[in-house]
Amino acid sequence: MRRRVEVGLERITFFSDGVFAIAITLLVLPLTDAEFGPGPVAPQLVELLPRMLTFALSFAVIGRYWTVHHQLFARFDRADARMTTLNLGYLFGIAFLPFPTSLLGGHGDSTAAVVLYAATLVVIGSFSAAMWAYGSYRGRLTRADVTPDEARHTLVNGLAPVVSFLPSLVIAPLSPTWAMLSWLLTIPVSAVAERLFPEHRAARARAQGGHAGHRVRLRPRC
Repeated sequence: MRRRVEVGLERITFFSDGVFAIAITLLVLPLTDAEFGPGPVAPQLVELLPRMLTFALSFAVIGRYWTVHHQLFARFDRADARMTTLNLGYLFGIAFLPFPTSLLGGHGDSTAAVVLYAATLVVIGSFSAAMWAYGSYRGRLTRADVTPDEARHTLVNGLAPVVSFLPSLVIAPLSPTWAMLSWLLTIPVSAVAERLFPEHRAARARAQGGHAGHRVRLRPRC
């Protein structure tokens, strides 16, 4: 039987944070590299608007996935070689994202640009879900207090962005604009995924209420 080699969680999270920090910084390069002519600045800024919007979108995406990454690893108490490999696949997508972001900002009407951007997000979301599915299966790598309901809830929520971006891969050859608009499906799909677990919402509300009460009791007296 193969012996599982455990890897330090701190090393994984520190390395991951570094990749996130570099990737989110690289997003702004297409804006800083823009050259302005001698004419009025306002019209030239308008021309940069697509790049600004894709920068904002990808900044939000990376910020969200950084938060998700921390939430996932806060529930793990150990990691192994397979988890590390899945995490590297996840970080590959994060590190690659500045390229399709730049491409989409300059060629938003291109089918290839839209498909590449959406496909990158599908890859990132898939690796994120795969990390959790692998680590939480029968409590393989998770803390003892992570319940099966919480594990299922987290997995379904992680798959919601993947489900939302997949249709755009089919729509893009017909209409890149409609493909990008279909990304708004993330909002209702995530809402539906959340409603599938009313017990988890109730438990989380009780926990938050308990923490709030605990904070009030610990408040020092004047």
